[in-house]
Amino acid sequence: MKRKRIISMLLCLAMLLSAAGCKKQEQTGTGADEETAKVSADKMASSIKDKYAKSETKEYQEGVTDIERDQPLEVQWGVDIKNDRFDDYTQLVEVFQDAELTQSIGTHFEWDEASKVLSITPPKAPAGTISNAELDKDTPGNDPVSYHLFDKGELKDWGNLPQYYLVQYVDTDTGETLEKPLVTVFTVKHELQSAPKVRMEINEEGLPTFTWDEVAGADTYYVMSMDYTEERGYYGNGWVQGITDETSWTPEEATHLRTYDVSEAERSEDYIIEQYGEGTEAIPKERASDTYYCVIAASDDGTSAVSNTFSLEEIARKVPYTEEVKMSLDEEGSNYAQSFDSMPAYKWVTMCDGTLVQKLINYDFDKAKVKKETWAQYENPDMSDLETKELDILNVPYTIDGTGYTGVVKLEEFDEKTWEAELDKVRERQEKLRNRGGSRQPDVETAAEDNEDSATNKESVEVQESGDKISANCALSEYLAANMLSGNAKIDLSRFPESADQEYLADAWMEAVYQNPLILGAKSASIAKNGKLLLVEYDTDTETMHKKQEAIRNEVESVIGEIITDDMSDVDKEFAINEYLCASAEYDMDALANAEENDFVTVDEEFSDSFTPYGILINKKGVCASYAGSLKLLADAAGLESIVVTGYLDGTVPHAWNKVNVDGQWQIVDSTNNDNEFISNALLNLSNQAADKVLVEDDLYLLNSVIKDYEATTEDKEYYRVNQKYFDTGSVTGPLAEQLKTEGTAVLRTDYNLDDVMFNQIGQAAAQEAGSSELYGYYWLGVIYLTEDSSNVE
Repeated sequence: MKRKRIISMLLCLAMLLSAAGCKKQEQTGTGADEETAKVSADKMASSIKDKYAKSETKEYQEGVTDIERDQPLEVQWGVDIKNDRFDDYTQLVEVFQDAELTQSIGTHFEWDEASKVLSITPPKAPAGTISNAELDKDTPGNDPVSYHLFDKGELKDWGNLPQYYLVQYVDTDTGETLEKPLVTVFTVKHELQSAPKVRMEINEEGLPTFTWDEVAGADTYYVMSMDYTEERGYYGNGWVQGITDETSWTPEEATHLRTYDVSEAERSEDYIIEQYGEGTEAIPKERASDTYYCVIAASDDGTSAVSNTFSLEEIARKVPYTEEVKMSLDEEGSNYAQSFDSMPAYKWVTMCDGTLVQKLINYDFDKAKVKKETWAQYENPDMSDLETKELDILNVPYTIDGTGYTGVVKLEEFDEKTWEAELDKVRERQEKLRNRGGSRQPDVETAAEDNEDSATNKESVEVQESGDKISANCALSEYLAANMLSGNAKIDLSRFPESADQEYLADAWMEAVYQNPLILGAKSASIAKNGKLLLVEYDTDTETMHKKQEAIRNEVESVIGEIITDDMSDVDKEFAINEYLCASAEYDMDALANAEENDFVTVDEEFSDSFTPYGILINKKGVCASYAGSLKLLADAAGLESIVVTGYLDGTVPHAWNKVNVDGQWQIVDSTNNDNEFISNALLNLSNQAADKVLVEDDLYLLNSVIKDYEATTEDKEYYRVNQKYFDTGSVTGPLAEQLKTEGTAVLRTDYNLDDVMFNQIGQAAAQEAGSSELYGYYWLGVIYLTEDSSNVE
């Protein structure tokens, strides 16, 4: 079970005294207005639930909250279960830790013949407990005869996972097998009521930093790793990786985060090929289980539930492991530049998962200075003419973006009067090459208890059906989207008992928001009224929202009428939409800066439009979230199936992009970064394998259960291939030279693993073949940009 990161969703759920077999209580109205709103909401809920009924594999009943750690779940039966039909209690009921109902936690059962009550007791070995290995003996909760802190004894502790699923397979009254399993979500009452809500960022040294808000009553926080398999889920004790009384933690180094045996950079080595065969992908370590990181809050009395978790694979993809200096030019030293134009733009880095990526160089131009250095010079290969000479050398220090790796580029030939101005041109060049992200990640907070206002529906409004196409993968997601498209601030959840599953509710809410870009400004959600009411906060009023939605609809219709024709193929339509976005809009750098100041959780009101399709389509200015939402609306209108994808750019900056179904195959499109002055359309119809070098997906944008259905596996529709502008490294020189002869500038794509050495060889050969005395240029993800005019790279 991959646990989706709940976006600080504080769910105010009422405690129920009984567990399995509880009956849903009918809600009574308090007035005519409430009844009218309920009828409207109920009608919509019924219609949507009917639509998905055949695809649903289970039914939910009302959830149960805050049972005691050692409290058995009791199921009352109207029939004798001790008969020839059943030979195992798990044929009747079972408890799982995942919503897919595949990871049984191994509970125990006790049957009372007289009362016909089946008691389900906690498992022998609860999951999510804190291992006491290597902890001080006087640590609160440490018993020397136990293996974990706060040991309650066998069969007396449900453990520290945030929620569980009680599944009933048989009708308690008739003993007949149910058509669909009946699921009751239940939570356990921990000594600390709130679990940490953890965020992970990559710091300036390239290490993961976990941060969380203070938990009431906690004086210690344990950062743990937990073992996980698809079959068992989380199991056993969590292993303590760090202990702190602060609300953040960073490991000292990244060695233990490495997940590969052979990196992509090593796959071309002869001894690796001999051992593993030909290939380009990193070879992972063999492991018996996966690893997830989490945080548990603790006091002298006990613990909280485990926080949201982060897989080691997710962390490893974002954390740099080593700089691949062997892939840089080694002639005269890898950091020697003959001119300002030849100062390197990128460096190669291997990440902790073995992926090879190009990272932009961040030059510290303010610390550039001229130093006298002693250099050796020679012409003869045997260095018989070696002599030393004292030279003025311009040193420009740098860091590699997203890492702690540093270096200095050295220039021998420069003008003392103009070198600062020349460096300003390099500064401008690096900014133009920088990829652009900036997707907002809404945070959600609410009161710990329902108040009187939120517990009533008297201010609720009827759902106004917008007529817009809704993208959803479940009934709950579609219902939430329909309500938010009309701007409803209070959404009745009483017809959706599955909303008691906090992870599923967060999953459905995020899918509704991301996959329906006409939902404008929904920035938070929380639960009230015992889990039967969703409170949504918007950053604009309903009237303004509806006016902007109408403007967007009209613009989408107008644009599609302008750029799409009936005779276009899928790929023609997709390319036309991407080209329109790149040509008609510009990136809002001020909005990005404002989002960074607010940790990408909120933005100031003046920049709100830049995070919705209104920014790109109407104002012609926005950030990646606006590009991605606009592309989806245009693609949908053009008859193309599409989704918005969320994650991180270069593993660090929150980002949004798209996947589009072209002729039955999903393709990755990042229109934000396809609009690049030098290297255009480098991210147009890539496969996951190629895009993973730049774009790191999270799991917020779709239901977890369907993400695997959107894998991009092919490259035949990639932009440069479709336009006959792709050549392997052995044949790209000639076409580059031909473009240089006719146009003075060449942009072609070759293999993704193009490095400095190959680029230099190809560039020199192209220059010679084209008859050019000097060439300038760059490469990124295999796209080569060469020009004879140095002003074109400034």
